Amino acid sequence: MRASAVLGEALFFDTRLSADGTVACATCHRPEAAFADSLPVTPGVYGRVGTRNAPSLIGAGSTRELFWDGRRGSLEELVLDPLTTPEEHGIEDMPAVLASVRARHASGFARVFPGEGVTERTLAQALADYVRTLAPAPSAFERYRAGDAGALTPAQRRGLALFSGRAACARCHRLEGDALTDGAYHAGEVLPELAPRLAAAAREVSRMAPEARRAAVPARVEVAALGRYTVTLRTADVGRFRTPSLRNVAVTAPYMHDGSVATLAQAVERELYYRTSEGLRVGDLTPAERADLVEFLQALTSPVLPSGRPAAASSLP
Repeated sequence: MRASAVLGEALFFDTRLSADGTVACATCHRPEAAFADSLPVTPGVYGRVGTRNAPSLIGAGSTRELFWDGRRGSLEELVLDPLTTPEEHGIEDMPAVLASVRARHASGFARVFPGEGVTERTLAQALADYVRTLAPAPSAFERYRAGDAGALTPAQRRGLALFSGRAACARCHRLEGDALTDGAYHAGEVLPELAPRLAAAAREVSRMAPEARRAAVPARVEVAALGRYTVTLRTADVGRFRTPSLRNVAVTAPYMHDGSVATLAQAVERELYYRTSEGLRVGDLTPAERADLVEFLQALTSPVLPSGRPAAASSLP
């Protein structure tokens, strides 16, 4: 790793960079869970709970728009937001963040960024450079696509055919390239108890400044449920969320923007339901066919080292 990424790794795992000394970036993005989390929503400082499920950071370096609503366009922007979010690291403001970093990592920054030291820019670069190292090794599916016919089991090959065909999963989770997503925003399910509150929340959000809107997302479930609307203020974007990558999906439960779906099989059932409601001809998939879809999704898992870090492509046999 380059020196800035090594420094970023130290920051990523440092719980002292939080208001109560209990939360690090790795608290929500755990290496053993493919840099996601196993909880619907991870508690932050002082036990505060936000509104969004923590997605995997593996492959985030190639993602064009970040967060479930796409409100940030670069890793450098993304990595700073949690530090001052009250429901996450909870540090009062960016000057306080920088003071905390200087108190613990000043020598590292002086070595890696001589003449500049700890600044907002260098902090963002170090953390972002570390996240960029979380590039996955090829999954079984990618080895199969590259010509290794034995990389997938018969059930997984049947699941792939369904994924690309009648089940219409590849419509949003495209198999071309490595992203396993179309990068677009699609309507999600609104919990019944939130639906009556969305119109009033949308009107309120439309009058907020951009930073106030961003702060309201982790603080209020009805604002979080507005999805992409909090960024664009377009009515058509109410309830729309960025299509997540399916890479490592088998090890990153629970699912959806709010972590409301507990298992991979349940996620498949939910998505098949929405494919039907959109008028696509998915047919009546049998229980065996649905099981084959789940088996194929298992084949999208990338190898990891014993430390929990992603394996480098060159380390594979």
